[in-house]
Amino acid sequence: MTEEALRLGILKDSGAPQGSTDYTTIVLLHGYGWHGGTFARLIPIAGRYNARVVLVNRQDYPGAKPFTLEERAELLKAAIELKTNPLSARDRLDALMKGQAREVYNLLIHLVAYHDIPPARPEANTGGIIIGGWSFGATWMAALLANVASFPVHGIELGRYVRRVLFFDAPDVALGFPTLPDLYFPLTDRTIPAEQLAQLFAEWVTAYFHQGDVPEQYESRRYLASPPPTFTVMTEEERQSTQHHTPGDSRGGSDHLLMGSGYESGLFASLRKNALRLPPPNAFLVGDAWKDVEVRNLWCDHSFWLALWNEVNLRREIEEERRAGISLRPVTFVRVQGANHFVHWDEPERAMCAILELVPADGNDTKAKL
Repeated sequence: MTEEALRLGILKDSGAPQGSTDYTTIVLLHGYGWHGGTFARLIPIAGRYNARVVLVNRQDYPGAKPFTLEERAELLKAAIELKTNPLSARDRLDALMKGQAREVYNLLIHLVAYHDIPPARPEANTGGIIIGGWSFGATWMAALLANVASFPVHGIELGRYVRRVLFFDAPDVALGFPTLPDLYFPLTDRTIPAEQLAQLFAEWVTAYFHQGDVPEQYESRRYLASPPPTFTVMTEEERQSTQHHTPGDSRGGSDHLLMGSGYESGLFASLRKNALRLPPPNAFLVGDAWKDVEVRNLWCDHSFWLALWNEVNLRREIEEERRAGISLRPVTFVRVQGANHFVHWDEPERAMCAILELVPADGNDTKAKL
């Protein structure tokens, strides 16, 4: 598949490190209202980490194909059906997200086919592909893992290349966990005029919060004066190169519709469970389940409270399902201390370490503090 045929957009590619035959390719998908430009500061340092960094924009964002009229109609129908028939709404969105997962899969096929990606060497923590979804982009990672076994394998076996799938500071809503209704979240604050929401959300989501260890100690409104919110120290040019507001517009943007309906219909929770669980041994599979691919939850402990609550719930669910004898993918947790939701912008070196470093899987100490 040529790049022109892709529906996702490759915004930037650092290229292969000169002379390396075992570099790791890091593919990153962005979040809600911010596009792949937020990862731009990883590009110039990639070579020092024997890495290639590819920044990808989702549909409806710059450089990617827009959603079709039919896809937009499905989003609108799901939002309407949600009130009377949530199961039907979930089925509509499930089909749409399977299509989105296939677009991510096609992108990986393209990279391997046309960019001479070294195969994965998990034992050496080199080569292959680490693909991650930051913030709301984690939903695309869950959809990819939940559906990958249904995608036919033809000439390229992606299971030889993909070695890690990253939930990058994902909020609880992105993976469908029950949220904490008493804590503040700007995107559900109906008192904010639509024309002011993007600015207020940008300051809030890029702030540094001093968070406690339990929900009663989470801070949702008062953020630290120092360091200041990342957005407030960006230049206007930097803001323009990282933000795209249309998909998150509360008056019908595609991300806005998908986030609300996908969460409330239960689809995101279903994708999460199916992403982490392995197919039973007797299951008939069209494709490869990627059973040995590591799933990493990377979270920043000065981020917004939804990322901390997601980490708590994900860890609890994994422990419960393992005790119940359910076969799961290998899962690791990485905590970046003192970092906010924009660690890749404010502290790109630490972000690279958190993405790339090998940490214990399924052991007593699954939390690496970088």
